[in-house]
Amino acid sequence: MKVGYLRHTGVEHKKSDTQLAVLQHAGCDTFFVDDVQSNGAKLKSAVSSLNSGDTFVIAKFDRLGKTIKGVVDLLNELAARSITFVAVEDAVDTSTTEGRNLVHVMARLALMDKALRNERTKASLAIAKTKGRTGGRPPSLSQEKLDEAKKLIDGGMPVRAVAKIVGSSQATLYRVLGAKAVG
Repeated sequence: MKVGYLRHTGVEHKKSDTQLAVLQHAGCDTFFVDDVQSNGAKLKSAVSSLNSGDTFVIAKFDRLGKTIKGVVDLLNELAARSITFVAVEDAVDTSTTEGRNLVHVMARLALMDKALRNERTKASLAIAKTKGRTGGRPPSLSQEKLDEAKKLIDGGMPVRAVAKIVGSSQATLYRVLGAKAVG
């Protein structure tokens, strides 16, 4: 069985008509149509409807997913279930050696993309660190309030009372001041 899938955004009705014509010409028996509101639900339905030996047909790769990794994961899932994948306008057919090789190349590109993103993130964090910026949540207590809390606790005031005065929780004071807060 050949299952066709097409996806369009709200303003692309002409493109979806073109996609439908391509899928009909490819001999699809069933069609699944995703739009902006369905958020990929029909793609999931289409893939779950496929059985071993079926063919999953799309007009072009750009209709299949938002990321290379997402497309590669889907293609790997189809291959594991012995389902052929065809992208008509891109001339990709995983029943051929060339089509299977393209999937492997895409998998390598997905890995490279992930590595490049990680590299860029680490470089950006290093640059931010040299400029004195750190990630994460800002401290809940200013240095002034922290100094005040230390002074009050060292003076014998209970942590509960100090927490109310500085506008913090007891847990924050214990965490920030450590063993000193026990007094």
